[in-house]
Amino acid sequence: SGNSIKEQLLQQIRAAQTQLSQKVDETKAALESAVHGMLPEQLQRPWITACAQMCLDQDTHPELLQSAAVRVGKGICGQEADFQLRRAEHIRKHFADFIGVPEASVDPRDIPVIAVAGSGGGFRAMVSTIGSYRAMHEAGLAQCIMYDAAVSGSSWAIAGLHTYGHGDPFKVLDSVREAMQTSMFSTANLMAFVSNNDSIAKRVFTDMAARYLLAAAKSEDKSNSVEKDSESLTKLEDTANSDSGVGLLTKLADSIVPDQLKYLYHKDESLPTPLTVDELVEVAKDTVKAISVPPLSIVELYGALLFKQLIVQHEKGPGDKSELNLDPRWTKLSSQRAEVDRGVLPMPIYTAVRHFLGTDDNNPSTSEEHKYQWFEFNPYEVGSIDHGAWMPSWAFGRPMINGKEQFKIGETHFGSIMGTVASAFCASVKAMVMEIYMAVP
Repeated sequence: SGNSIKEQLLQQIRAAQTQLSQKVDETKAALESAVHGMLPEQLQRPWITACAQMCLDQDTHPELLQSAAVRVGKGICGQEADFQLRRAEHIRKHFADFIGVPEASVDPRDIPVIAVAGSGGGFRAMVSTIGSYRAMHEAGLAQCIMYDAAVSGSSWAIAGLHTYGHGDPFKVLDSVREAMQTSMFSTANLMAFVSNNDSIAKRVFTDMAARYLLAAAKSEDKSNSVEKDSESLTKLEDTANSDSGVGLLTKLADSIVPDQLKYLYHKDESLPTPLTVDELVEVAKDTVKAISVPPLSIVELYGALLFKQLIVQHEKGPGDKSELNLDPRWTKLSSQRAEVDRGVLPMPIYTAVRHFLGTDDNNPSTSEEHKYQWFEFNPYEVGSIDHGAWMPSWAFGRPMINGKEQFKIGETHFGSIMGTVASAFCASVKAMVMEIYMAVP
């Protein structure tokens, strides 16, 4: 009958579709396998996983055993206050020499707080800042500084002083001179670096690898039922400024209670501490849907390249052969507190700028006003005085909801911070065009 012929025809069509679908899948798998085989080992998943594993290494990241919380307040933390006292005592003799009086006549409490603020401007600003520090060092002024503050290019100069340079601008200048011999953006140089320096390359790109895997975990689990938290850090600022609830408690905490009690949110000691990348991805699937996890972006890539170019050191090996050296402590902002704690070096303050357009989606087409928000990264805390919220630098990078961490992961790589404080990415195309327009006669 006509119906049976039609049914047979439909069955044949379905069978053909199934076979075609199988052929497409087989061809796709073969193509992916061929492309994967052509990629260098450093761009394949096993290498990326090994890279990300370093974020969970408890030898490098002992902070994985600690729980963090957000501190709300406009003042400095107790650790920074202690630093000021130790630094003033340390620079007492240097200050006396600088102003030409006997050391015994100088009371540390009378020493002015001297801070150096370095402006932006990329590599030009970096070189200019290093030169300025060199001149101040020769004049005896650099030894009297309490704070090193910088944005963009100048922050890269400060980074050198507080990692391999140990406060020596002459060493930083020599290192920069060596680093500028090759292009930071050369693909050939990059592939040679990762191929010939496997362990160092993994430490340089560990943050990018972990961010990549977390982003993949977020996109894989579409059925996550955790609702997205509606409160933002901006709303936290409004609450902290009010005279009731959290705002009142914060004002009382700032005035009468020890620094440890200024933490608004209780630390959760029962949070998961993933030990492997697979565990990290599984834990992330349960939480990252509820928060805004920063995606892998050009900022991380730019920061990793900056770190590789400016912080990884070229040293003379056997037979005067150049070898690369990377102290794992240089990968962490919190490690810079070692010499700061003792007052031996000034406290570095790396700053980043956010162009805030005044709307929830930061959309310029719906914004009636805009402002620039400043964020501070120092060896003790990361936060913003605009929001009045701070978290320990060793916990920076952990997903947070309502001021409470969701799982533990190693501290954000210092290279990513170097890319963030570049701040060039906050400038709009319109703003850059206007800068050029105003400068052209």
